[in-house]
Amino acid sequence: MSSKPLSVQEKINKLVSLYEKDLLKEALIEAKSLANQYPNVSVIYNIYGMINNVLGNWDQSVICFSKAIKLNPAYEDAHYNLGIALDSLGRLEEAILSYTKAIELKPNYSKFYEGLIRLLTFYNPKKPNLNPCIIANKLLQTINYNYDSNKQIPDDDVVTFFQRCNNVILENISNLNVNETEIFRSNTIDLKCDRHFQVFNTFNVIPEYCFGCYKVQVEPRNVMELFKLHFVFDKLNLKNNNPRKCMLEMRPKVPGAYKGYIYCFSLSEANEIQNQLTTILNKKINENISITVKRGCSEYGIAYPQYKKINKNDGQLMKYNEEWRSKEKFIDDKLAKRDQSKHRILRKNLPGATVCDTLIMSNWLVYAKIMGDLSYKKIIKKVSISPVIEKKVYDLLSKRKKEFSSSPD
Repeated sequence: MSSKPLSVQEKINKLVSLYEKDLLKEALIEAKSLANQYPNVSVIYNIYGMINNVLGNWDQSVICFSKAIKLNPAYEDAHYNLGIALDSLGRLEEAILSYTKAIELKPNYSKFYEGLIRLLTFYNPKKPNLNPCIIANKLLQTINYNYDSNKQIPDDDVVTFFQRCNNVILENISNLNVNETEIFRSNTIDLKCDRHFQVFNTFNVIPEYCFGCYKVQVEPRNVMELFKLHFVFDKLNLKNNNPRKCMLEMRPKVPGAYKGYIYCFSLSEANEIQNQLTTILNKKINENISITVKRGCSEYGIAYPQYKKINKNDGQLMKYNEEWRSKEKFIDDKLAKRDQSKHRILRKNLPGATVCDTLIMSNWLVYAKIMGDLSYKKIIKKVSISPVIEKKVYDLLSKRKKEFSSSPD
């Protein structure tokens, strides 16, 4: 007795299953076959494009998503996915049109805002667009804050800056939130941190690259000082324009509440930047702010305590274990199947305020309120608790609140 042939939907479900199981080679073959069998089914082309997106075949993705949209012009997911592919290719004006079309078709779906908001952190659109995120971002880019390199940053400057930014958000996109808690100022150097953490998380080994990675770590004592550190990082001139970020410390095993990091490529460079930054922060924020040099990521030092020990002369107590090289190769071979494209474009963040930055700052203030850091009241009197941030910090509450019992307001 012959088995009943699979329906179109069952074949699509099988394709989705291959994609979700990360069986991308098999999924790609199946998607191509289904596209030939059913050339008028838009969802097949959308999945076909998603597979190519993961593999880094963005030119092919554009073809697939465009076909899906031609078959179904109101297919909001295909418009959004087309935006991702165009964004990856550096075709930013076209990407913006795709992102905003997806939002237009499904305005209450927060995921569709993510790609656009991220793109607006490094690009100001050239063509007119009535999307409220784009309007808000343009207005935010006109907001400047006083920054005199020879004077301390007054609390009032932080208050004025954030209130002006927050008003723009409230007047244009008041119902929008982001899950992120880190504000970056990046250059065009790809540190490949995702790859390195995949090696570490898979095998509990430290990648060779990370043995030469150092960071200057700054620990603001409260959220007011975190804002001021962001001001400094936004204006900071470094010889190599090192990537940097201000963030909330959300890792359960890592102490501290607020952090700033500058990524360095040698111990000597880290020491040099530490000296430069100490002079600046003593003048701009406070002489008691903690500024240290650390090696690599905190997770590595937790797993291998010897790794985090550094000597002033660049002689390290822990060296790379050559037995780990085969494990790195395993991950690289796996990633090579995903990322076949070599033309993804990396971009520098825009200085000043953006929609993304302002929404993240709001998350900083929510975090401060939950943690009992009363300095947030100097910046804003009333903070609406974000369910997403509240959930993220719930397990940190008792530990972090103790840190503010002796911290200045």
